Amino acid sequence: MKKKKKITRAPKGSGHIRQRSDGSYEGQYYFEGERLSIYGESYDEVRSKLNLILDDIYHKNYSKGCMMPLWVYLSYWAKKYTNLRPGSAPNYRTYIEGHVQNSRIGSTPLKLLTLDDFQAFFNRLKKQGRLDGKPGGLSPKSLRNIYQMMNQALDYAVSHLRFLTTNPMNGVILPKVPKPKIQVMDREDQRKVETCIHQEDIVNELLIYIDLYTGLRIGEITALQWPDIAPDKSSFRITKSLERLYKEDAKERPEYIPLDPQCYEKPTKTALYFGPPKTESGKRIVYCIEAVTRALQKIEEYQIENGIYNPKGFVFLTKRGTPYEPDNYRSKVFRPFLARADLAGYTPHSLRHTFATRAFELSIDAPTLASLLGHAQSSTTLNMYGHSKENHRKEAMQKLSAIESDSSDSESA
Repeated sequence: MKKKKKITRAPKGSGHIRQRSDGSYEGQYYFEGERLSIYGESYDEVRSKLNLILDDIYHKNYSKGCMMPLWVYLSYWAKKYTNLRPGSAPNYRTYIEGHVQNSRIGSTPLKLLTLDDFQAFFNRLKKQGRLDGKPGGLSPKSLRNIYQMMNQALDYAVSHLRFLTTNPMNGVILPKVPKPKIQVMDREDQRKVETCIHQEDIVNELLIYIDLYTGLRIGEITALQWPDIAPDKSSFRITKSLERLYKEDAKERPEYIPLDPQCYEKPTKTALYFGPPKTESGKRIVYCIEAVTRALQKIEEYQIENGIYNPKGFVFLTKRGTPYEPDNYRSKVFRPFLARADLAGYTPHSLRHTFATRAFELSIDAPTLASLLGHAQSSTTLNMYGHSKENHRKEAMQKLSAIESDSSDSESA
């Protein structure tokens, strides 16, 4: 007769461990009169986890928050302790619910996470992290975005909530993010844009021309209304941005005002909103060159002639008299225009990049250009458009070369 394996009882106060029907193990312990559980694949794994928890309880370093599963904590942190723009909130939901929730570390309590867990998580996303069912992993930029969100959340768990004593993500190694390529029109393509706009004489394409000579963000230019424009059209104020947002993200934010106040009574998930510019510095006065002033005057005259002018309405209107939301501007105005102008590879944001690059080429200093673009820091402007400074350096060296040539000629004479 086979001898039954003797089960030794764990010492009092060291927690209770049992094997579950699926073969995994559950460890139980008490904290502040409440029985709590942790789980693992082996007895030794659970015993090790229990010992860490009990040691923290003994030294008064333990809180129940540290046993939140990672995905639960990230959701809790994002909702309670962040002030995300409604346009960014869907990205965080995708990171948490799409990538973390169904992963191994997603169900692991904060206290039990290690650097190895996070490194394995990002290594997996790098190889097979796509959510669209296609093979392949996430880009270095996407990996960096997820890392930054999780790292910020775990830093908060250490410094403010005291759920952890250290951030277990410290030391994660990620692929290097390549510097994004800035799409800038060369002078020949810029002339093509200007020529095509003047030849076609399509009033809404003046939006492209105005953007090219003001460098506005797409949400800023589509949000322009006639009260924002100076009576003589020599300047205008940027005070808001137009965005299509999920209603659940914008509903509790009073600074986001729906264009349709009845939108919450409709079954759609999204609605158009006026919101603040991307940065506080985005609120600014933009001064117009003469060509932009004439373009604004032409748009106003066109709207008056066609009976769609509203002194409190939008500067840029569709044929139905509704505002151009950013996606419609891309698909209904910008892309058809590129086809007619025989240009390809540009986006509406290329107009902003082109404006900034031409400004640098004309020796407009970084702080001034930052204020024109609505950047919070001039360093942002320099980092994005430093390629223009390279041209200045080349020109400077050529001038020095000319001085050297003149000096050589003098000596030979």
